[in-house]
Amino acid sequence: MYIQFLGTNAGSPSIRRNVSSIALILNDNINEIWLFDCGEGTQHQILYTSIKLNKIKKIFITHMHGDHIFGLIGLLTSRSMHSSSSSLEIYGVKGIKKFINLSLKLTNCYINFPLKIFEIKEGKLFNNGNYKVSCFLLNHTLECYGFYIKQCDKSGHLNVKKLISKGIYPGPVYKILKLGKKIILNNEIINGKKYLGKKKIGKKIAILGDTSPFKKKCNYLYNLDLLVYESTLDNNMYREANSRGHSTNIQAAIIAKKYNVKKLIITHFSSRYSYKDLIIMLNDCCKYFTNTKIARDFFIFKI
Repeated sequence: MYIQFLGTNAGSPSIRRNVSSIALILNDNINEIWLFDCGEGTQHQILYTSIKLNKIKKIFITHMHGDHIFGLIGLLTSRSMHSSSSSLEIYGVKGIKKFINLSLKLTNCYINFPLKIFEIKEGKLFNNGNYKVSCFLLNHTLECYGFYIKQCDKSGHLNVKKLISKGIYPGPVYKILKLGKKIILNNEIINGKKYLGKKKIGKKIAILGDTSPFKKKCNYLYNLDLLVYESTLDNNMYREANSRGHSTNIQAAIIAKKYNVKKLIITHFSSRYSYKDLIIMLNDCCKYFTNTKIARDFFIFKI
């Protein structure tokens, strides 16, 4: 699993930073890319990466502010023009279906691939056997969600040497034993669980939309491998940030420490800040939570 930032600015783009969009690259057995938000110019940003539009199979929209959705229609129509026939699912707040359908109708555009649009509510979204995805409400000026992605646990490797030493050779029975199930062989019960290595625990990440610090407990945030959290303004401007439904760098660090996450990446920066300013914000964050990184457009982080 990798995460690549396509836009890290809040509100409007700057010369070096585009507005919000994040790609989750799943280079495992499903080999898909999931997009989180699609601000204006996202498809231009994608041109500078190895991401292919037909590989994007799911798009999650945190909320309906323009810096998070104004690139969506352009991306959809470009994906269609590139003759992509693979299906696409979009998950977003109430109104996202009307926004997409009306935009396509008024601009006389069409989509030539299967498109499913889901208007979400807080709770579980789906479990495809590889990943479990849920969403939870945030504190913003309109309905806004964070997304929790849990990689399903995988059983450990089958101990082939141990099986062969017992006279059980490779074949269809290995598939059954790999599932931890029992078989009867030579009048003996063979328990697959005894031949499996340590279970591989799936990664847990959360990608949040715009939010001011929330007071109620959020169980989705505990012990994450990665938390992506907005830091629109520095802590000197916390009143202004919070009154507009945003957080500061220090508030993000405090959240990460409170919930015992392993790594924090801050993003969604006001265009007023230069890269040097962001380094200062990062250093301030690290005083509260050491393992903090700043997102930069096109940077890739391994999860």
